Amino acid sequence: MSEAGAARRVRKEAFAVRLREYLDTYKNVLIVQVDNVGSNQMQKVRLALRGKAAVLMGKNTLVRNTVRKHIAEGKNTNLENLLPLVYGNMGFVFTNSNLKEIRDIVLANKVPAAAKTGSFAPTDVHVPAGPTGMDPGQTAFFQALNVATKIVKGAIEIVNPVHLIKAGEKVTLSHVTLLAKLNILPFFYGFKVTDVY
Repeated sequence: MSEAGAARRVRKEAFAVRLREYLDTYKNVLIVQVDNVGSNQMQKVRLALRGKAAVLMGKNTLVRNTVRKHIAEGKNTNLENLLPLVYGNMGFVFTNSNLKEIRDIVLANKVPAAAKTGSFAPTDVHVPAGPTGMDPGQTAFFQALNVATKIVKGAIEIVNPVHLIKAGEKVTLSHVTLLAKLNILPFFYGFKVTDVY
């Protein structure tokens, strides 16, 4: 086996040992979705939970296999209920503390983010009326997006508030460009608690 393969196996075994230890130690588990969550944000959540809870992210196949082995050894047959929840970009927050308090800490850590082309908007995006600070040469761009504008003191001003993107709608390149030009970060990303075990 190559050196990289051996290192990978050691990492997988260490992860499996930690997961099994957490399954034995903690009685409550929050299942979280972590789409669009960066490593820096993940670190902040871990710091906020230090001493109260443990966050564990891993490959879904490895998680399922470890849980199945744990069940097979007769440790806790109720863990069978966890298996259908292991899908997508998910992780666990293990705790013996008050679940509501832990959930609030996890959900409180959100960061503003720019819109990305091709992604689906998690919320509605509104562009406020008022001055944009952009030169009149860019009015064609606003017209293409059906945004009513006027020129005031040599700068473009948006006449009425605009409902630019509806929740669940696909974000286009034009949306992204406009929001970037107006320096608007429309979305907030963070942990999403989907289930409690």
